[in-house]
Amino acid sequence: MSVMNAKQTLEVLETLPVEESILIAGNHGTGKSQIVKQAAKNLGIPCIDFRLSQNDVGDLKGMPFHVRGRTIFAPPEFMPLMEADAVQLKDFLGLTEDVAMGKYGDSGILFLDEINRANREVQQAAFELVLDRRLNLRSLPPGWRVVAAINDDDDIYNVNSMEPAFLSRFFLINFKPTQQEWFAWARENNIHEAVIQFLTKMPEFLDPTKELLKEASKKGVTKVHDRRAWHKFSNTLVKFQNDHKEGKRKTDPLSKDNEAQDYLILLAGGFVGHIASIKFHAFIKSDYQALDANIILNKFNDDVQTKLQDIVDRGGIPELAAYNDLILAYIAKHTKDNLLDKQSINLSKYIKILPRELIGDFWTKFVQEQSTISTNWYQARKENQDLIVSALVNPAKKAKKTA
Repeated sequence: MSVMNAKQTLEVLETLPVEESILIAGNHGTGKSQIVKQAAKNLGIPCIDFRLSQNDVGDLKGMPFHVRGRTIFAPPEFMPLMEADAVQLKDFLGLTEDVAMGKYGDSGILFLDEINRANREVQQAAFELVLDRRLNLRSLPPGWRVVAAINDDDDIYNVNSMEPAFLSRFFLINFKPTQQEWFAWARENNIHEAVIQFLTKMPEFLDPTKELLKEASKKGVTKVHDRRAWHKFSNTLVKFQNDHKEGKRKTDPLSKDNEAQDYLILLAGGFVGHIASIKFHAFIKSDYQALDANIILNKFNDDVQTKLQDIVDRGGIPELAAYNDLILAYIAKHTKDNLLDKQSINLSKYIKILPRELIGDFWTKFVQEQSTISTNWYQARKENQDLIVSALVNPAKKAKKTA
C-alpha cells in the first residue's frame, strides 16, 4: 500500500487517469473526505458524497420498473448520467420531464465513503461502479472518477474486511497527512489560536495512537482526540467567545476564573476526550498567550526571550518551527511593505535565538512569501545579515558547531 501525505494524495486524485478508481485508507478523523472534496474544488468539478454504510442495495441500484417486457432501473438521485441514457430513461419511464436529477455534468468525483462499513450486498452492488464505471449497465460520463474511502484497521474499527478481488480494482493509498500539513491547513482555515498553540506545544495530541484507539474501542462509548475533533472543538470555542462578546454568554470559555476553567474541561472532553481535555485545560491555565506571533513581534521583553530560550534548550524544534510559521502568517495578514520599527527590532531578537537550521528555514519562507517586506527588513537590520547568510550556507554544520 502506497503511504502518502496530503499533498501527494491530492496530486494522485487530480492527475491519475480518470478511469482508475482510487481507495483511500486511513484512521478516522484524518481528513479523507476533506481531501477528496479539496481535489474536486481544485479541479472545478462536483463531488458527490454517497455514504454506502447508510444505504442498502435498493438505494444504490435504484427502483426497478417493468417496461416493454423488461426490467428497467430508475437510477438513484446521486448517479451521474450520460445524456443518451437520460433521454432513453425519459422514454422508457414515460416521463414528461428530462431525467435531470443526478446528471451533474461530464466530469466529477463519485465518492463512495465508508465502503468497508457497508454490508456485503451493498459492497457487491458497488463492484460494478468500481470495476466497470457503470451502474445497471449505464456508464458514468467519461470524465467521472470513482473514489472510495475506508477506516483501515480491522482490529480497531467495526468494519467488514475487503476481499482481495475487490481491492485489486483500486489504486490504494495509505493516507497519512503530516502534522506540518495540518498546521498549515489550520492557519488557513481559522482554527482557534488556542488549539493551534496547544498542539504546537504538545503535537502528540494531534493524532491518537493505535494503542489508545484499541483501548477506547474496548471501553465502549469513549471519546478520543483526532484532527476532526480538534476542528469541531475549535468551532465551538469561536462561537462561545463570539457569544460572550455579544452578551449572550456569561463568561469567555478561555478566561482564567474557576467557573470557566471547570466548564472548559467538560467542553473539551466532549470533543477530544478526557486525557486531551485535562492537558488542554492545564495549558490554558498556565501557558496560553504566553507566546504567540503578536507577542513576539510587538511585546518582546526579557520574559519572552527567556521562554524562547527555554524552548531552544530543551530541543523544541517543532514548536519553534510552528512559531516561525505563525510569525510569517501574522506578517502576511498585518503588514503591507515594511515592519514597524519595533517589530523589525523584535524580529531580529527572535532570529538570534533560533537554531541555525530554523533561521535558514524562516528566511527562505520569508523571501518566498513576502519578497518586499523581507528585503526591506534585511536591508534595515544589517546586524542579522551575516547570521542569515551563514545559516543558509550550511545551517546543519553551523548548528552543530554552535552546540
